[in-house]
Amino acid sequence: MDVTVYDLNMRKVAYLENAFGIGYEERFNELWTASFSLPADDEKNAECKPFYFVEIFDGDERVDLFRIIPTKTQRSADGSTISYSCEHVLATLLDDILFQYHQIGGAGVPIGQVIAYILSKQSTPRWQLGTVDFATEFEYNFENENLLSALWAVTEPLDAEYQWTWDTSAMPWTLNLRAAEQEVSAYIRYGKNLVGITVDEDPSQIVTRLYPLGYGEGVNQLDIRSVNPTGLPYIDADTIGEYGVIATTYVDRSIDNAETLYATAKAYLERYKRPRRTYSVDGAELYRLTNDPIDKFRSGALVRIIDEELGVDVIQRVHVRARPDINEAPGDAQLQIANKVQDIATGNADILNRQRIMETYAQGATNIDTQNFADNCDPTHPAVLRFWVPEGTARINKVSLTYQSEAFRAYERAIAAAPATTTEAGGGIVSTKTGTEFWNFDEDPISPSDGVIGYSGSHNHGGEVSSDGSHSHSLARHFHDFSLPDHTHGIPSHTHEIEYGIFEGPMHTAVTVSVDGNIISGLGINESEVDLIPYLSVDAEGKIKRGQWHEITVTPNGLGRIVATVAIQLFVQSRGGGDY
Repeated sequence: MDVTVYDLNMRKVAYLENAFGIGYEERFNELWTASFSLPADDEKNAECKPFYFVEIFDGDERVDLFRIIPTKTQRSADGSTISYSCEHVLATLLDDILFQYHQIGGAGVPIGQVIAYILSKQSTPRWQLGTVDFATEFEYNFENENLLSALWAVTEPLDAEYQWTWDTSAMPWTLNLRAAEQEVSAYIRYGKNLVGITVDEDPSQIVTRLYPLGYGEGVNQLDIRSVNPTGLPYIDADTIGEYGVIATTYVDRSIDNAETLYATAKAYLERYKRPRRTYSVDGAELYRLTNDPIDKFRSGALVRIIDEELGVDVIQRVHVRARPDINEAPGDAQLQIANKVQDIATGNADILNRQRIMETYAQGATNIDTQNFADNCDPTHPAVLRFWVPEGTARINKVSLTYQSEAFRAYERAIAAAPATTTEAGGGIVSTKTGTEFWNFDEDPISPSDGVIGYSGSHNHGGEVSSDGSHSHSLARHFHDFSLPDHTHGIPSHTHEIEYGIFEGPMHTAVTVSVDGNIISGLGINESEVDLIPYLSVDAEGKIKRGQWHEITVTPNGLGRIVATVAIQLFVQSRGGGDY
């Protein structure tokens, strides 16, 4: 049997006994494709629906499982036909996406866990993870990317040859990431199984110096200087002495980890440091006749090509194995054998378009934030200015402080208001005494008492009056008592008016500036654009700490006032958070 059709639930619906023009193409670490045709009047065309699965056999050997995509109907002299194009069921991973932003991997998370995470996002869990031969720990970032292109991206930083393999004979299907074969498994020799050969050498894509760039843009775009042992923003190939400097950039904005970017760039440079040499081989696949594995061609296998007349004797890897028509030309095989993997973008533009790889990565923006401050201060109460660095800050470009000193400032002056007060005075009996004297009165005086003479009208103190109208009076010494009760003297409550205005006092003559506890020496009382970057607290990687406050203090040597501005230029990711 050659072609069997299954529905979306893998239930067998038809065997296509009239299928013809059956062919397929195996591509190393890319999607395989297949095709077949049916007569237009074959009733089983009704079962060949879009995305239905087809199982293809090459003789007694099962090729693999594919799904139907485009169809084409043609009328010719030989009759009308309907042709079906198919893609490998690995393409089912194109149907789901990693919606929005996903970050996975890094220290302690091997590549197998990353692959398992991607497969866990299938809406219909058709694929499971099998064997993984690698244990690298790179960090990956995906945003609105389909699962298949995410899987392709996982292997980009690997510096060893790898091969995706799978088993689709039972559900769920199993996906493996294996180390590529390093032993020759087949020979192609002129006069035996080599029918024709074309050798193409293309030096146009050689790269000997590579400038990797990742997440961000402009001065905020990620580069490799922090992880490159040379500290340079580029890496050189070991063929630079042979071909000279041929420089280009490698840009992957999905990468925001310098180590991942560095590893990915090294793997890329390894593929492009020499000219691509491709051997297009028309071969006779003798396996059906010999059943000898050495006569079996497979994509990903290492083969040795020998053609004495052309002076060819090389060992290279099979990148494409095509079988154009397994029934009409059962022994024909077309091979592309190359010294390096062809870039997916140049090798299969149609598949690339179907992977829907787009520049959807949010790159963020550069922001300038200013924090202003003005306050009185003294040696025990410094001016304190705090600013926050968000956790999502990708890069900090600049932090600067500008300040000036002024006289101490007050905005009013007044005497404090006084409350009501009371003073107490004691009472008592006060005595006065009068001496014995004679007095002549023409009227009625009050006798003097301790030298005080008063007059109280007519009265008689008991004396004799002479005939001529004058008289004398004799008064014995005596006392007069006056009573003074207890009493108080009160002051009523009252206020004093406040005088409003701006009143300046003294000004300091020196200041001490510290940032996160680190003192900046040599500053005057007025400064502009003081670079604070060297003094800000950093994490274990030497980066300014995110997600916390940073504090600046200005301490004067006397009473005064500080007016300051902190300017912060930073690059913030447009990831995370809500929509409020």
